[in-house]
Amino acid sequence: MLGAQYQGKKKIELIELPKPVPKENEVLIKVKYAGICGSDLEAYKTGLYPAHVVLGHEFCGTIAEMGQNVKKWKIGDRVTVFPSLHCGKCYYCKQGLTNLCVYEDSIGIGANGGFADYVLVKDHHLVALPDSIPDKHGTVFDQIATGLLALRESNFIAGSSAVVLGLGTMGQFVLQCLKIAGARTIVVVEKNVHRLEIAKKFEPDIAMSKLTLPKIKRSNKRGVSGVDFVFECSGVPILVNAALDVVRKGGTIVQIGLWDKPLEINLLKYVMNQNHIMGVYAYLREDFEFAVDLVARKLINPEPIVTKIIPLSEIVQEGFECGISPETKDIKILVEP
Repeated sequence: MLGAQYQGKKKIELIELPKPVPKENEVLIKVKYAGICGSDLEAYKTGLYPAHVVLGHEFCGTIAEMGQNVKKWKIGDRVTVFPSLHCGKCYYCKQGLTNLCVYEDSIGIGANGGFADYVLVKDHHLVALPDSIPDKHGTVFDQIATGLLALRESNFIAGSSAVVLGLGTMGQFVLQCLKIAGARTIVVVEKNVHRLEIAKKFEPDIAMSKLTLPKIKRSNKRGVSGVDFVFECSGVPILVNAALDVVRKGGTIVQIGLWDKPLEINLLKYVMNQNHIMGVYAYLREDFEFAVDLVARKLINPEPIVTKIIPLSEIVQEGFECGISPETKDIKILVEP
C-alpha cells in the first residue's frame, strides 16, 4: 500500500508499505479521507514531529479487517478515530487529563496514521460515524474537540464577548463553538480574505482583516474597554501581545495556535491588568465524542470549511505547500488515498 511518510522539515515522501495485519483487539481501517491538520502544517514547516512516520491523525473510513476479540464492531462499519495514545497510568491519566499524559502521543504523529490506504488501530480508538455525517465531514472532530476543551478550561460564560484571532480550521470551529456557547459578541480577525469570507457565513458580529484596536475594545457590551475572552488560533507570536491590547482587565487569553520559537511578551501589561493567559492542548475523548454529536445534529457545519479534496499523490504540492501559503484559498484540505 502507499503512504505519505514524514521525513522531517519540508520533507514528505510517498513510499510503499506492507499492508498491516490486525492482531488481537486490532482493526484495519480502509481510509476514506484524512485531513491535513494545522499542527501537521506546523510540523512540516518546522520539523516538529518525529521523522519516519505516516502522518494523518484526523481520518475516517470503514473497517476492512478485524483481529481476534473485537466484539463491538463488524466489517464495513463507518468509523472515525480518537487518536490519542496515552498510558493510562501516570498522574495525569489517573486524574482524567489524558491529553496531558506524560507519555502522550498520537496515531499519525508517533504511530502510522491516515495518509495511507489502510491504518491499523486498537479497537478502543474507534468512534462510530453516524449516518447523518457524510464521509467528507468525518475528519473534523479534532479541531472541534479542541475548541470545546478551550471553552471549558477557560470557564467561558454565556453572555461574554470574545475575539478569535486567526481563521484556519481551528478558528472557524472556535467561532461556531462560541455561537453555541452563547457568546454575546464575537469578533473575528483574519488577514486572508478567503478565510474571512468563509467565517462570515457563521455570522460573527464583527469581521475584520486587520486588528482595529479601538473597534474591538468597544465591542464589549458590558460597558468596559476590551473583550472578556481572546482565543488566539493563528500561531503568529505577535498576536499574543496584540491579544493583551484587546482583552479587558481581568479577562482571559486562550492560546491554541502553535509556534516553535521563544516569544517576548509584555509582562507589565499582563500583570497590571490581572489577565489570565492559558494554553490549551488537544482534547479528551468526551470532547471528541461531543464533537461528533454536534456535527451529527447539524449544530456545527463543516461544509464551508472543507475546501478541497486531493489524491494522496498530490499531498505535498496541493496539500502541505498549499496549506502553508499565506495566500491560500483553502482551509481544511482532505486527502483521499
